Amino acid sequence: MGIGDLLERCAEVASAGTAVIADGSTYRFGTLAEAARRLAGRLIPNSRVLITLGNTPASIVALHAAWTAGCSVVSASSMVPATEVRRRAETTGASSVLTPHGPRGLEVDVEHTGVQKPLPADEAVVMFTSGTTGTPKGASLTFAALQASVSGIAAGSGIGGAGRSPRVPARDPQLILVPLAHMGGLLGSLSAWWLGKPVLLTEKFSAGLVFDLVQRYRLGVLKLTPAMVWDLVQAERDGPLPGITSATVGTAALPEATRLAFERKFGAPVLRNYGQTEFAGAIAFERAGDVAAGLRPDNTVGLVAPGVEVAIVDADGNRMASGEVGEITARARSAMSGYLDATGRPVGSGAWLHTGDLGTLDEDGFLSVVGRLRDTIICGGFNVYPVQLEAALNDVAAVADSAVVGLDDERLGQVPVAAVVPAPGASATPDDIRGELRSTLAPYELPRRVITVDRIPRLATGKVDRAGIARLFGVDP
Repeated sequence: MGIGDLLERCAEVASAGTAVIADGSTYRFGTLAEAARRLAGRLIPNSRVLITLGNTPASIVALHAAWTAGCSVVSASSMVPATEVRRRAETTGASSVLTPHGPRGLEVDVEHTGVQKPLPADEAVVMFTSGTTGTPKGASLTFAALQASVSGIAAGSGIGGAGRSPRVPARDPQLILVPLAHMGGLLGSLSAWWLGKPVLLTEKFSAGLVFDLVQRYRLGVLKLTPAMVWDLVQAERDGPLPGITSATVGTAALPEATRLAFERKFGAPVLRNYGQTEFAGAIAFERAGDVAAGLRPDNTVGLVAPGVEVAIVDADGNRMASGEVGEITARARSAMSGYLDATGRPVGSGAWLHTGDLGTLDEDGFLSVVGRLRDTIICGGFNVYPVQLEAALNDVAAVADSAVVGLDDERLGQVPVAAVVPAPGASATPDDIRGELRSTLAPYELPRRVITVDRIPRLATGKVDRAGIARLFGVDP
């Protein structure tokens, strides 16, 4: 069992089985495997190839063709500007740039760069971080790391880490709403086949599309971003979603008010999932059984995932006591080999991956995430965590969504400010909102300014665009 030959093995078992459903068309494993073999013959073995990935069948072919040729994939979204594509190709020493066609068909354009550098052992993919504060960095992940993550997903589904073979007729598909160019979409497509399911691709999310798909297919679990949960809550539709047992949410913090609104509206639990690109999957996640049994401590993202170790450490690397805030570090087989250096080689980050996130770990193994280390606001010497302030804001009845950033202050160093989306029909003023917070926040935590907006700016991953929030206050970060 392996990831690199996953398509070929599925084609051997069920050549006529449905592999991908996209834009009203169905593609069989045998058809995709044949297209991948043809494309692999046009690539330079044992090199990196950059693929501008969209949520299309041709992108699936390009990905597995690269692995068939013994290549590593450098990921770039099809929406990434050409200048960034060139930068990533140069940084990684990619021998070719692949441009899949879409939304239908399996054609892929190949442009050779004339460059070929030695390929790190077992490297499967170079995935670039979101780059919310500067130039995106490339994280090198091995086939073993991807397989450890996918096996864990299968085990968490009750199927067993070895997965199961596809069949004819096909099982119900797994819906991929997030980009294949991001870790969530990549793992979603790989885990679908590992579980013996077809991949159901969508190029662009909309609430209406989701409502249509849940009527046509029995999807079981919806994998969403916080922004998608928000859109579904705001859509003019009530009642249960047929065949949906739960929704899992990752990529960013989910406001508690939004989670509760989704659960009330659709009657399905929302399960939080915490992970990172550098970790190839989940570090901790909520289990449906725990939530049903009431085992859901406030503000946690669930229990640490099987096979993962987590430690909360201070600035010097010393372990913190249970319940104390520190940086979340983790280790497991799914962790990256390292970030790429100036020569394009991965530099090991040590046994423990430093996530850059701040959190706490309780004695039962429940993990809480209170914010990003770099987002911490130091106000008069006190640490203020935006995620905690956002949770308090979202508990205010007049607030539907919120985001907090720190602005420079001559006296205090920084002060917190907040942008809020008013709840439907709410008439509370910014002063009213600040007044309600006085009983739940310390004086140094209280937002100095509150402005109202129609929508919180978010990145493609669903994370709050904190630079965009700062610009709403007239600051160019």
